[in-house]
Amino acid sequence: MTEMKLNKGWTVDFDGKKLPAAVPGDVTLDLWHNNVIDNPYFGMNHKQLHWIINRDFVYETRFDLSDEMFAEQEILLEFDGIDTYADIYLNGKQLGHTQNMFLKYTYSVRDLVKKSGNLLTVKMLSTGQVMDKIDAKDYYGVFNIKRLFVRKAQCHFGWDWAPDMPGYGICGDVKLIGCVKNRISDVHYRAYNSGKLSIFVDLNYTVREHMTEDKQIRQCDPECANDILRYVVATRPDSPISDGNGVVFETKVTGEKNFANFTIDNPELWWPNGYGKQPLYDYKVQLVRGGKVVDERAGRFAFREIALCQEPFDRTRMKYCLQVNGVNVFVKGSNWVPAECFIGGIKTEKYLRLIDEAARANFNMLRVWGGGLYEKDVFYDICDSKGIMVWQDLMFACSDIPEDDPEFVETCQKEVVFQVCRLRNHPSLVYWCGGNEKTGSYWHKITKGDYFVDVIMRGTVNNYDGTRPYARQSPCSLTDVGNDVTSGESHAGSYERSLIDGVLNYRNKVSDTGVMFVSECANMGPGTIEIYKRMFPEDKLWPMNEYWRDRLMENPYSEFKVPFCERQLLYADTLYGESDTLRQFVAKGMTSHAESMRAEIEYARANPACGGFMNWMYSDIWPSATWAVVDYYCEPKQAYYQMKRSYAPVVVTFVQNEQKQLQLVLLVDGLQTVTVDVNYGMRTLDGKTLWQRTATLSAEGGGADTVDVTDEYNAPDSYLFAEYVTDGVKQGTVFSYDMWHTCKFVSDYVYKVDKLPDCYAVTVAAKQFAKGVIVRMKDNYKFTFSDNYVDLQAGEQVTLYIYGATDDDIATLEVTDFAKETA
Repeated sequence: MTEMKLNKGWTVDFDGKKLPAAVPGDVTLDLWHNNVIDNPYFGMNHKQLHWIINRDFVYETRFDLSDEMFAEQEILLEFDGIDTYADIYLNGKQLGHTQNMFLKYTYSVRDLVKKSGNLLTVKMLSTGQVMDKIDAKDYYGVFNIKRLFVRKAQCHFGWDWAPDMPGYGICGDVKLIGCVKNRISDVHYRAYNSGKLSIFVDLNYTVREHMTEDKQIRQCDPECANDILRYVVATRPDSPISDGNGVVFETKVTGEKNFANFTIDNPELWWPNGYGKQPLYDYKVQLVRGGKVVDERAGRFAFREIALCQEPFDRTRMKYCLQVNGVNVFVKGSNWVPAECFIGGIKTEKYLRLIDEAARANFNMLRVWGGGLYEKDVFYDICDSKGIMVWQDLMFACSDIPEDDPEFVETCQKEVVFQVCRLRNHPSLVYWCGGNEKTGSYWHKITKGDYFVDVIMRGTVNNYDGTRPYARQSPCSLTDVGNDVTSGESHAGSYERSLIDGVLNYRNKVSDTGVMFVSECANMGPGTIEIYKRMFPEDKLWPMNEYWRDRLMENPYSEFKVPFCERQLLYADTLYGESDTLRQFVAKGMTSHAESMRAEIEYARANPACGGFMNWMYSDIWPSATWAVVDYYCEPKQAYYQMKRSYAPVVVTFVQNEQKQLQLVLLVDGLQTVTVDVNYGMRTLDGKTLWQRTATLSAEGGGADTVDVTDEYNAPDSYLFAEYVTDGVKQGTVFSYDMWHTCKFVSDYVYKVDKLPDCYAVTVAAKQFAKGVIVRMKDNYKFTFSDNYVDLQAGEQVTLYIYGATDDDIATLEVTDFAKETA
């Protein structure tokens, strides 16, 4: 087999000029990089760009074939992704028409290609003109009703965190594949923790004569009559197949569908992040014809088993918990939306950075949200290697589903078959979901699309996979109310309810409802000062203005109809006093975001009924500052670092339970049992201990142990502390019941910087309580920090490590804190 990428040499025609174009890429990006339009991410420029999707654009490239490629028996032209409508031509002949962003398009071009001088043309057809012809008056959908019938990322048409700036272009790789006509079409496997392994091989031909649907006799190609399938399977993980690591088995081709079974002795199991390692085994399947290998597929597999546990918790509630290899795993994760507005612009490096940050923050799951896209292969490959479980929504969000439209159902079924077959070999993928918040997901369920998600999609997913749980929607339940907290999984949180009932009442709102599994908890907060400088003109940075209200918009379907920027300001000012500058707002708003996130996570972990927690959302689709905990440029916010601490395998903290009783709590994850002796009590900000107690807490992985706090715990300029030792290392936490509302901080600490072989170390020593100590530099988003925004008690010190910086970068370093930033 020969492969040739066709990603270079493309042009896009704009008003008769052939401009250089990137593939994979996007029309908007090409126009920006050729100075036809201004930066679409800055200010309100995006509002001037809707004309782009209302006109066609023609992409072209020319290519020659190598002797090896030209000699191939079959030549395929493959498009990994086109967003969305296009006509494709090769040497003047139309190959096909595309209308679904979520499909791969493959064409046989053996009879059309020339040895040299080939012209490949992709005429991108206006998404806007297609949508103008759609009649969606009988359907419901948020933000844009006509999007329901357009099979592309639904958030492209505007969301409360995304602009109405649809992607448009060749968003995936383009390549030629030289191969034999009769070949392997698919390989997938099923592995069992016992060590048994089945590998299934589908071919695009048969070696048997049979009757087709139109009563024609299909003859076997004589050259294939004696074909052999050779299976090579590694017996050790993370080691290439070789003479000393692999078993080989050969068998005659039996038809279009074939399989072989193996047993691996003492298999090493794949575990989620925090529960163990992620061993991956290599395999390859070769098609042998006439003693020669004519086709081959290679990949990796893992031993791990997934189950969804729904069992009684008490008389009125049902558990909802994932089991991995027979062990209940408390899900700690976040909701993943596309990392770019323009899908073709997402680079591998960004996936690596974002998923690595998630793993470092003790996440074990990312939910690929149903209004975005089925992610690129590299996303799932990285999750496989880092133990990040993937909850995969099908791409339907916040709307009816037009199940009464046969053409729509047909294209969606084709899409889901393709995506299930593409993704089912990834051990990280553990959960299928029929979409996000379909109409009826919150209240009564009888709405358009029920049969589609309950029967058509469920049947399709189970037929082509069947090894993972499938849920009809998120949220879901076992009652008539989709978002019922007594079963299933819920979209729940206290942020919006506290805006209505009072910010200072936050912990009471958190403990009002015991949710069985939190799949979306929406808390928001500002970004760093630098993100605003990248979004807004200097004269629009402060105070909040029309630029803020455009970028940080309101949710028109919310009960609390206030722009997001003003919600954040309300939180910040209520907790920490009026913000007079951007710097003050950022420090106060980030702290309120982190504190509210901590309250939600630690309550969920301490609740024995709860099976998991995921915040809304992980990162941003464009420069913004609302729900995300990692910004568009991959810089973590303060809330991210708090999530890292609250998601740690062992946490000692304070949580108010459903009975409004404050408790000292030990939280444990992983395959371990932990016993700690805890010294806890109350101190003033200058270090005076007001009271102190000791307690011994013990819990198994996935469990918790508690002790009621019966002393005073909410006084001005004071806080609770807990100190303990795990694995010989002294640990500690500090806690304020009112989220530091009544505390007046001072900035009194010293620091030093040391250069180490692979990083820099910044050691900060506090003389008085230091709130939210931050280490930052110019272009802070480029670097990785072991921790940041840390709280230090009087007399305490911490060392933070910075990776990826140079001496010049360190020269710009500053250490600051909440007191300085809010002065």
